[in-house]
Amino acid sequence: MAVVLIVAVVLSISCGSRPIDLASTWRVVPQVFVGDPGAVPGVPPLDGAVVESRVWRTAAGVLTGAALSVAGALLQGATRNPLGDPGILGLTAGAAFAVVTGGALFGLSGVANQLWLAALGSAVAMVAVYGLATAARGGARPVTLALTGAAVSAGLTALTSAILLSHQATFDTFRRWQVGELTRPDGTFLVAATPVVVAGLVLGWCLARSLDTLTLGDALGRGLGTHPALTRGLVGVAVVLLAGTSTALVGPLVFCGLLVPHAVRVVVGVSYRRVIPACLLAGPAIVLLADVVARVLVPDREIQVGIALVVIGAPALVAVLRGKTVAA
Repeated sequence: MAVVLIVAVVLSISCGSRPIDLASTWRVVPQVFVGDPGAVPGVPPLDGAVVESRVWRTAAGVLTGAALSVAGALLQGATRNPLGDPGILGLTAGAAFAVVTGGALFGLSGVANQLWLAALGSAVAMVAVYGLATAARGGARPVTLALTGAAVSAGLTALTSAILLSHQATFDTFRRWQVGELTRPDGTFLVAATPVVVAGLVLGWCLARSLDTLTLGDALGRGLGTHPALTRGLVGVAVVLLAGTSTALVGPLVFCGLLVPHAVRVVVGVSYRRVIPACLLAGPAIVLLADVVARVLVPDREIQVGIALVVIGAPALVAVLRGKTVAA
């Protein structure tokens, strides 16, 4: 998986709708961090700017892919729901609604505001979905959670679209972001978001052993020293940090959090002590490869990575699930 991720990173930096030779590309890359990428001898300034945008785009893909795939694995383990995914359960829609509403109605823009708004929106959506599912007949069963999440997600997405269409300036800012794009974050945004994502990833890794015991059932988990309610609460914190921050960065991406955990289980098994590290490698690779396809699929144009991820992710998920028992 590490090799696949390295290949995906190289392709992401090297490929795009504007052809730039590899020698020039990799001469510019170090200057993105320590110099002026537009002033590399022998490289046109425009090419330097394009390579710089690809570097930040790649970094955004790595950060987002890791965050969403681990968030999906955590949700699947905590809820014992194979459909656990930040998108399906409404968390990314909640984050998007909060970011757009804050910008359009209250003038809350800037990196810091968008990060906390996204986290707040994810948290409120998660509480709403779980509360509504718990109140339903039969309680918060996996199918009930998925259906409730889909309903909440659809409602929030519709409200987000309505706000965007009624505020031209906000629409111009977020119209591409709404379907997921990696070109929006710059270095400043990524530097601010990275510590939040790392905190969520570390917390998720610390919960891996507890999630393994929860797969045996709450009663047996308690007997093995795990506190189910505390574990699920901490999973909620980690997922809010991961899903909220990734949505603030690139918009609401779907399928990554659902597809990647199931795909890596085919390779590494069902233990979360192996699934979570595998998601850290496979998630970014899938997002970056989808983004490369999005750049080169249509000549002289680019489509959003969110669209490419759905086109690739839907049949890939079906292929992974065919003939195997779906385990959370």
